[in-house]
Amino acid sequence: MSKIYKGEPCPKCGNYTNRGVSVDAVIIKNGKVLLIKRGVDPFKGYWGTPGGYVDWDETIEETVKREVKEETDLDVSDLRLVGVYSSPNRHPKQVINLVYLIGDFEGIFKVSDDATQGKWFRLDSLPREMAFDHKQNIMDSLHILKK
Repeated sequence: MSKIYKGEPCPKCGNYTNRGVSVDAVIIKNGKVLLIKRGVDPFKGYWGTPGGYVDWDETIEETVKREVKEETDLDVSDLRLVGVYSSPNRHPKQVINLVYLIGDFEGIFKVSDDATQGKWFRLDSLPREMAFDHKQNIMDSLHILKK
């Protein structure tokens, strides 16, 4: 049996020996939250918050800004950490997710990258089924706004 090093997939099952890290951005304005419809699996076709994987040589904060720009064309600032979500059940590849509440943004919203649609949803009218644990991330963000 060959030895598996960190970061390499198991030759039999394809799983990695470590877990990936992703970020998501909760953008709220005037009682609405910005959601994108995912154009890729997992959860293709489901609504979720903009986000993605952390690249090599990139900080978490840089990732949030890059992913939001790629998916919505918005420039974000005033990032506040909502939480770290690490349940193995939250993602098929057990990805650990850091969620940020966005305090400010500039630009004109338009979808791009792996988002197929985008829409501002009223906080009391979120889609019934959403990608990953994004509905919980939004609810947790609202608690931060109330502080």
